Amino acid sequence: MRRYLPLIFLLSCTPDHPKITRQDIDYFEKDKNTDLFRVHHKNGKWGFVDKDTITIIPFKYDFINPFDENGLAYTKDGSKEFYINKQGKVAISSDYDEMGLFSEGLLSVKRKGKYGFLDTEGNVAIPMEYDEVGFFSQGLCGVSKNKKHGFIDPKGRVVIPIIYDAVDNSDLDSIVIASKNGKWAFFDSKGKQLSDFMYDKVFKGYNVNIPPPPDISEATTYFQNGAVLVLKNKKYEFLNEEIKSAFQDNIFDLASVFDTYKNAIVKRNNKYGIIKPDGIAKVPIEYDWIGYFGTNQNSSEYYNAKKGNIFHIYNRNLKKIGESYEKVSSNFSVSALNLIFKNLKGQYGMVNSNGSIVIPFEYSELEKLNQDLFLGKKNGKVGILDKSGRLRIPFEYKSLDRLDDNGQLFIADDKIINLDNKPILSGYDRITPIYYNNQRFIVSKNKKYGIVDIKNKILLPLEYDEISNWVEYGPEKRHFIVKKGKHGLIEYETFRIIIPPVYDEFIQRMGVIFAHKNGKSGILDINNKEICPFIFDEIKPGYFFGIGYRKDENRIYSKKDNKFYEITLTGKIIKEISQKEYKKNTEHQNM
Repeated sequence: MRRYLPLIFLLSCTPDHPKITRQDIDYFEKDKNTDLFRVHHKNGKWGFVDKDTITIIPFKYDFINPFDENGLAYTKDGSKEFYINKQGKVAISSDYDEMGLFSEGLLSVKRKGKYGFLDTEGNVAIPMEYDEVGFFSQGLCGVSKNKKHGFIDPKGRVVIPIIYDAVDNSDLDSIVIASKNGKWAFFDSKGKQLSDFMYDKVFKGYNVNIPPPPDISEATTYFQNGAVLVLKNKKYEFLNEEIKSAFQDNIFDLASVFDTYKNAIVKRNNKYGIIKPDGIAKVPIEYDWIGYFGTNQNSSEYYNAKKGNIFHIYNRNLKKIGESYEKVSSNFSVSALNLIFKNLKGQYGMVNSNGSIVIPFEYSELEKLNQDLFLGKKNGKVGILDKSGRLRIPFEYKSLDRLDDNGQLFIADDKIINLDNKPILSGYDRITPIYYNNQRFIVSKNKKYGIVDIKNKILLPLEYDEISNWVEYGPEKRHFIVKKGKHGLIEYETFRIIIPPVYDEFIQRMGVIFAHKNGKSGILDINNKEICPFIFDEIKPGYFFGIGYRKDENRIYSKKDNKFYEITLTGKIIKEISQKEYKKNTEHQNM
């Protein structure tokens, strides 16, 4: 690699290889097969840079995939699809109607309605004669021709005849399956049929501990987790790689595939248990129901086994670690080092994956804030514990809200404190972080509102009746203010007054303000520019103005001298309307 560095240095001196800044980068990631970084430029194009942010592959492509193990990257420019090499040169041209991804050194392409494969040099390795093709895995690829399916090898030789209704394979097994007349059979990688066509369904699982092939997030398998699950005559069976019963007493009413941890949930005679690949029920088949802790059933760290009203909690090693009247679950992660649950006494605590208590079961509430901190409630008061159960913030507050993602600052009742329980900002009746900047706060004291920063520097005096925070549908980069019953608008960073608080009412829609002052109504933009003069008795947006999906819904209505009109944004009368139509279209939007 050392001999290429001078070349990169020379490239940095040329106009074709400029250095970019972080301000130019919208997204980047380290490419795992090169020393380069894949970057999405703020100009909307993709390219690659080196560690010094010198452009190696220019930002002119609509999309570039990461480089694969062949040193090539799928690239798209307009409607053209092609592959480039690490020097940015086209390695496989866009002479095809469709391009896929490489699998086992072969690239699927389509021309004139037929699929075939190219090698890494772009040469035709397998002629374009198939209606459909899959990916090569374990030396085989499923293909179809004339609505029939079979398998070919990397040389294009037919291994399993293209005569079946459907075929399927997995990422990790050399054994494949084919279907005929609604039944499935097993074949080995040399085309030998291992079973009759007798199975109604064959199930695949995943193994998250085995590295998957390139461009695949998780590796699929029939056998690597223990045994393959099949459905036959409405019963579930497990088979070994000889396509024989994997163990005695092999028939179940319902079953899941073996997961990453080699566990399978089974049901027999209306009772559930969990078995290992040898068929031994490590969790006895005596429960009313068993389910997974996580959403990914192939790598769940915990299992719920219900008997009567009680959920018995098992870890992935099938050791019982707790009991609860509530099912334990996670919607976001199937991997959890520690587990929070409510015990049979109604108290929350936390155990590790072996069932050892980390946080005692003595809290009425317990919530994970981040990887290190937990919010608990005890005797009506809340506090913070760390992952070892050590108390960080005492249980002396009515409420505690995390202020930052790192969990270093908290809103505790009416003050800001740090993780050492020391006040950072206090002395106000109420403190609310600004929606887009948690280092600035809307504060109130004696029923007056203002804005301060984390160091208590006053950014807007405490002299307002109301200050808005985030408001759905806008206005962007502005806050509403009310002072002595009058409405105005301030800028969102400097908090300077944009529209003075002199208006009796505001309605904001789509970046414009429908305002009323001294008995007259007009329209302003959010920079206080008058769009429509204040000559009407009332101006109101139509009900769907600014929030509808059609431009014709952005209507504006006005009243003047007891007559009613539809008008333009600048106040030009489009037509006179009835009072009934006026009320119908402006209802619930009173000035």
